[in-house]
Amino acid sequence: MKCDHCGRQVPEGAFCTVCGAHQGIGVVNALDRPHHYAAHPGEHVAQPSVFTTLLPHVTHGKVHEFRYAFLVGVAIIVLLVATGLVVAALIAAIFLMPVLYLVYLYEAQVYRDEPALVVGVTFAGGLILGVVTTIVAGQIIGLKTGNNAGALIGYTVVLPIVQLILIPIPALLLRGRAGFPETIDGLVFGVTAGLGFSVAESIVRFSSVFGSLGIHASSSSWIYPLVSLAALVPLLHGSTGGAIAAALWRPHRDARAGALAVLGIPVALLACLAFYLVAQVLANAGLAPLIVLIYQALPVALLLVYIRFLVHHALLDEARDMGFTPVVCPSCHRHVMAAGFCPACGVAVRAAPRRAAAAATSGATGEAV
Repeated sequence: MKCDHCGRQVPEGAFCTVCGAHQGIGVVNALDRPHHYAAHPGEHVAQPSVFTTLLPHVTHGKVHEFRYAFLVGVAIIVLLVATGLVVAALIAAIFLMPVLYLVYLYEAQVYRDEPALVVGVTFAGGLILGVVTTIVAGQIIGLKTGNNAGALIGYTVVLPIVQLILIPIPALLLRGRAGFPETIDGLVFGVTAGLGFSVAESIVRFSSVFGSLGIHASSSSWIYPLVSLAALVPLLHGSTGGAIAAALWRPHRDARAGALAVLGIPVALLACLAFYLVAQVLANAGLAPLIVLIYQALPVALLLVYIRFLVHHALLDEARDMGFTPVVCPSCHRHVMAAGFCPACGVAVRAAPRRAAAAATSGATGEAV
């Protein structure tokens, strides 16, 4: 059949395997396909889903395992807090998201044949930068913000800007390597560096707590900081690193992807300032910690939505360079002849787990649809 949008001869299906457009008469925004996120076609592009955004190579069936693992981790943290084991809860909160992400890197094999290089440069690089930045910030700015104007500006404006600059650096060291040419690689490496930074920052910030609290401690005031530590702070750092690295990863893009890439740093900066500065102002004004926590989720959600639009249009752009290959789609599990997208479900081939993609290509048998 001939694609209604790119004009190429492609296998029959609901989606063009070359340009990714949604085929059919009367389909609205068929080329942009906003209702079918390129990495996970069952979701809208604007859906602020954490795991399908930051773990783009995980298949539809596998992503639930990461969600359940995260919920189990949060439940363990709550149980530890309820029993007064605050230090244990702190440690669990600091490492929950980073450990899950390292498992994802292994499952998806995003690092291809260079695991030591990728993990060493990104995660370990983020750790080192996080330790140095947090220690230096503590020495220059002080330990607490409170109502001190200098400390408030330092911790909620100056430090977030410094972090914004430093977090994506480890990921960008891999930019230009032949094995990692895609925007989605930049996203994953940036998230990894951000999570490494988050671990280091949290350990340094709470190092005095580890020594001062006993095995059992009063836990009534710890639940909200721990929720922020387990979810919001690592998500902010990971999303910041991922957004900027993805935006800077490729020098040449089509008009839509290029325009979105230009917005990477401004959107990340806006989200960081909204997360820290406005939240601290709200806390100083006496708002309940739960309200502040709910508010902090909003800039994180904004950053996730931006990442999805950038990755979606990058996948639509970059897939056009691929040739036809018989594969077993890792999402819908059909045997298809695909270039950039599965013609049956519309998932981007480049968003498949590397291990699954290799197996699918070598093991594809039967007729393609």
